[in-house]
Amino acid sequence: MAATLLLSACSAGSDVAGRPKKTAAGVGDRLTMAYQAAPPSLDPAKIDQAFSGYLSPAYEPLIRRASDGSFKPGLALSWRYVGQDNKTFELVLRPKVTFADGETLTAQGVVKHLRYIQKTGGSSAALLTGATFSAPGPRTVRISFATPNPVVPDILTQDYLIGDVISPKALAKPANLSTTTAGAGPYMLDPKETAAGDHYTYVPNPHYWNKKDVHYRRIVLRTIANPNTAVNALKTGQVDVAAADYSVSAAAKSAGLQIVQTPFVIQGINFLDRDGTKLKALGDVRVRQAINYAIDRKAVSTALLGEYGVPTSQFTVPGGEGYVSENKDAYSYNPAKAKQLLAEAGYPDGFTLPMLSSPFAGIGTMSQALSDQLAKVGIRVKLHTVPNPSDYVKQLSSGSIPAAAVGYGYQPTYMEGVGLFMPTASVFNPRKSTSPQLTKLFNNLTTASQHERPAAARAVHKWLVDNAWFAPVAASPVFYYARPTVGGIKVSPKSPLANVADWYAVR
Repeated sequence: MAATLLLSACSAGSDVAGRPKKTAAGVGDRLTMAYQAAPPSLDPAKIDQAFSGYLSPAYEPLIRRASDGSFKPGLALSWRYVGQDNKTFELVLRPKVTFADGETLTAQGVVKHLRYIQKTGGSSAALLTGATFSAPGPRTVRISFATPNPVVPDILTQDYLIGDVISPKALAKPANLSTTTAGAGPYMLDPKETAAGDHYTYVPNPHYWNKKDVHYRRIVLRTIANPNTAVNALKTGQVDVAAADYSVSAAAKSAGLQIVQTPFVIQGINFLDRDGTKLKALGDVRVRQAINYAIDRKAVSTALLGEYGVPTSQFTVPGGEGYVSENKDAYSYNPAKAKQLLAEAGYPDGFTLPMLSSPFAGIGTMSQALSDQLAKVGIRVKLHTVPNPSDYVKQLSSGSIPAAAVGYGYQPTYMEGVGLFMPTASVFNPRKSTSPQLTKLFNNLTTASQHERPAAARAVHKWLVDNAWFAPVAASPVFYYARPTVGGIKVSPKSPLANVADWYAVR
């Protein structure tokens, strides 16, 4: 997951400029979409979440996450937790569903798919750790977890790939999944019109159960690494939609393109040494709070992300799960307060803060801005810049440096705990920082009912802010730029990844 969260993605909802006012009219001839990187594989069990857009045309998820974050039936018509402990989850499948290769959807086939995802050990496999699967009936699937899991509906959506069910026939020859698709989605890959690493062509799946969701006769996903090249391709009509970053937002706006975005990646400082073993100062909550007060979030956000940056003191996004509105300005810019706290903690002249950084995904520019901010209160940041993203992740995972500039994509709080702030988070919490209070609050979240879950998530995030577990600075959006001939591109804080299967042609 680490690669995804570092790659990924203003108001509580999405912001759209230039959205077409007309409605869909018939089936479009061709949709061309540009992504900045090509997938290393097309196997749902091996691909990273960052490349899920290459799978969404061909795979129907068990549960579909709508653009507003709500859950809708996909291959499953209904689902529920069995009992009160969030350990057992049951789905009832849609009848008469056929995969693109002609295979029929069955409960036993879904069980085989889930076991394959689990044993393959890809980026999503950790979400199924300790789970077992069974088929009590021909259309009933049961998932049992060793420990409570309150986010099973989330992980079975298109966002986390687990729910993208693979045909049982294809599972008999899994090596082929890296270059072909074998789903029950609206489209399927056309290998003859595909050049791996450059472009991927999808044509309608003749067996798809919901024909009205087939909006194009052909979908082409292209790899265009340079965002400026992607915008130029949009201007000339070579591309209809492009996923790119903030750097081309002005050019897109001047060209009259649609700009669809929502806050997604929270950028800031991750304190890796909260017990003060390597750097005594960070073991004092007053020092961590001082660092938070020393940051002018509005100035940094505006400088780095313009009108689209969202200043934040929380590792969640406005409108996202766990967001505490009262904590919007929990650490308003107050350098005098920062100096006072540093003096109280025994550091009236400040101290040196070693911090990991990388030019990847905007982390470098953020770390430099934070270095300038912290210097004003006497904290001398010593940046350890690692150019290669993989090496950066290795350094982060080692916990050898007391702090790191990071970017982390929004997730439901339980997943964020597993991957970011609980002892299980091997990459982002390598020194296994913990607290009895945090553990108690997190355990409350894991067993909370779906009705209780929002309040339990807010309690976790409030504790993280109060105890300065991090120094979040700004939420960076995920951007989609599009020509006015494409409709249906929508995102929201709880559903930041637009789904190509929802888009349609506008006449």
